[in-house]
Amino acid sequence: MNRWLAAVAAFSLGLAVLLGAVGAHAIGGEPAARDLWRTASFWHTANSLGLLGVAALWPVLAARLGVAGALGIAIGSLAFCGTVYLQALQGSAPVPMLAPFGGVLLILGWLVVALACLRGRRDGGP
Repeated sequence: MNRWLAAVAAFSLGLAVLLGAVGAHAIGGEPAARDLWRTASFWHTANSLGLLGVAALWPVLAARLGVAGALGIAIGSLAFCGTVYLQALQGSAPVPMLAPFGGVLLILGWLVVALACLRGRRDGGP
């Protein structure tokens, strides 16, 4: 397991719980804002759990591809979720194309992790 990636994932999970609680108590009565916050919170949690899985898979991943994939996921999650959180608070995205850019980075990051799994060290499995 990659300890540093596991630590980043665990920190991100703690932050997701904190932000979920903040959203439950601090987001006003605007249904659209609450829906945006829930969306950001869901994807923040899902991708943080995914990063924890990548950390656990680290010994069998192709090293450079694993790093590239993990960075894509981490940066993509920050860009996408961070923008959606801010949009829920402000009513508009601070940088309009940052959320779609983050989403594309997430997709690419997960595809690169899949490739890293296929090209990584084999432990006698199929």
